[in-house]
Amino acid sequence: MIITQENIVKRISEQEDINIATVRKIFKSAEDIIFDYLSSTTTSENTIVKLLDGLSLECKYIPAKEIHTYDDIVCKPKIWTKSKITRYYNRKLNNYFKK
Repeated sequence: MIITQENIVKRISEQEDINIATVRKIFKSAEDIIFDYLSSTTTSENTIVKLLDGLSLECKYIPAKEIHTYDDIVCKPKIWTKSKITRYYNRKLNNYFKK
């Protein structure tokens, strides 16, 4: 089963009795804000965005480096992001199904 952002938007709209266009606008705004936070990661400070209880995005800055093999390669600086789900969240999911 694949649940898309559109499925979530529709469900929130129905559940909270909010116009679907408003929910889409909120999602777009949240996405822009999260992107701004993640893209502002610096060499001195990693950025962690906690999206939900137990679900977060961790972002770190990787500086430029040179790799000397048979050819000299210059790697540009980049921002590396990974998602994390806490052990608590996984346990919460698993205990939910035991009921």
